[in-house]
Amino acid sequence: MGDVLARRRLLTSARARLLDHPDADLPGIPDQVAASWRRSVASGVDPTVVTNLHHPGLDVESRLVRCARPVVEQLAEQIGAVPVCVVLTDDRARLLVRIDTTAAIGRAADENSFAQGYGYEEGAVGTNGVGTVLEAGRSVHVVGAEHFVESLHPYACAGAPVRDPFTGRVEGVLDVSCRAEHSSPILHSLVVSAATRIQDALLQDRDRGQQAVFDLYARVDARARRAVLAVGRRTVLANTLLHTLLDPGDLAALQDHARFRMVREHDVDDRLDLPSGVRVRMRGTVVTVGSSVAGLVAAVSVLREADGIALPRSVERPLPEPASSSPAWRGAWTSAAEALRSGAPLLVVGESGSGRRRLLTDLDRALHGPGHVVEIGPASADAADRVRRAGPSPLVVLADVDRWDGVPPGLNAALHAHRARLAATTAGGARHGAAVAGVLAGFRRSVTVPPLRNRSGDLPSLVTDLLADLAPGRDARLSAEALRALARHSWPGNVRELRDALGAALLHRPVGMVEVGDLPASCQSAPRSALRPVDQAERDAIVLALRESAGNRAAAAAALGVARSTLYRKIAQYGITA
Repeated sequence: MGDVLARRRLLTSARARLLDHPDADLPGIPDQVAASWRRSVASGVDPTVVTNLHHPGLDVESRLVRCARPVVEQLAEQIGAVPVCVVLTDDRARLLVRIDTTAAIGRAADENSFAQGYGYEEGAVGTNGVGTVLEAGRSVHVVGAEHFVESLHPYACAGAPVRDPFTGRVEGVLDVSCRAEHSSPILHSLVVSAATRIQDALLQDRDRGQQAVFDLYARVDARARRAVLAVGRRTVLANTLLHTLLDPGDLAALQDHARFRMVREHDVDDRLDLPSGVRVRMRGTVVTVGSSVAGLVAAVSVLREADGIALPRSVERPLPEPASSSPAWRGAWTSAAEALRSGAPLLVVGESGSGRRRLLTDLDRALHGPGHVVEIGPASADAADRVRRAGPSPLVVLADVDRWDGVPPGLNAALHAHRARLAATTAGGARHGAAVAGVLAGFRRSVTVPPLRNRSGDLPSLVTDLLADLAPGRDARLSAEALRALARHSWPGNVRELRDALGAALLHRPVGMVEVGDLPASCQSAPRSALRPVDQAERDAIVLALRESAGNRAAAAAALGVARSTLYRKIAQYGITA
């Protein structure tokens, strides 16, 4: 008992000394506790009472909660003879689950706002078994006067981080709190062990595709000392060597290229010029589970550093750099330029709205000047006359040939008579009618342009260009939060859809800063799969209700006439970020 009192006096006097002199030495105080106290002082934490905030609308049915709940319940049952609270929080120290072994300890927790929805971050509550875990990145055991706030001195808490087993990122904290006299180092051990079991549950909860990508990544990473990248549907893994070799912009471009390639090939062996000028070789294997593509795992080696770039010398009209950080787009740009310079018919493959025709017109303008491009669509009735009126050697672009029923009358003759240079655009995997197939038989070169979802690094510059085009002379720009919302969208309609979304936003906010609320509802959700029209309507109604209630989910649920639990589930289902 004497040791306990002496320890309490040491802690109390040291804390008082720190409050009077923030730079005071703290002999005898554990380094972890001293560091937390100093952070608490710097954050302006009230040392006398808990003053935390309540956060309504937390997702208490999240994947973390679902995987952790059986472990939390088992832990509470395991130590049920001791009056404790077993708590699970998210990665921002907000309480998601609390199980009490006695009513008395639950009342004590309520008195200190240690309850579902409340935050226990260190910057608000000081040293504790939740917020300090997140600050320190490791498990802690805080007993009695080691707490910074006086009202927590009668208690003890042991907390451990719960990490994503793939990324290592802290997803939440598992904590056991009790009266200080009931504390024991065993509680700390139990919490650490239970947190490990939750991580195992998270690992098992991954789908088969993610598991297959992770397994191959682990094998490739273990075999040799190479830079390794793994890109799955929702997961990216990169070893330390890859982070050392490439800067963040190059790494993001490489990830985009991997996503673009993994749905088209089984084995990949590409040489790529990245935005910084670094040239790399990416050799990898596409991971499949059944008939579905799960991801791509690749070894990456540097072929040329950025400082080694040699500027080409040419007497031809200089070719401008492509306005893209995407290796796939830059590769398509270079290959298309070679074809157009040589006059070889060129087929441009890609999704509708991905910029196929823009690639051709920009390149031809750079190589031959403006005014030499004639676009012939599937419904063009005067195709031959338009070619004749274009003058000598125009670039004739047969747009969307996968939608053509046949070749317009007189077109082939007009192409030959005016020595037209020829290009065409088509969707990947599209089938063509016999007549169109006959035209394409003369093509010897093709390039594939990536969809917008595989060009995430280009989004800021595309937004700037489109806003300038849609609102010429106006000061219209996107907030950082709105740009992040656009980055989360999958863009099935590609650049055309982005243009339409920005046009709709400008109707709400003609000038000034465009905010998230100005964007269409489709840009404020990131569903995991394509939505049916009825799902889109439901998603839009939820976004509208959240907007009108200023984000208050309880009010939105009431306006929609659904239970809050249903609203939370729908928000998660549609990936709504509003």
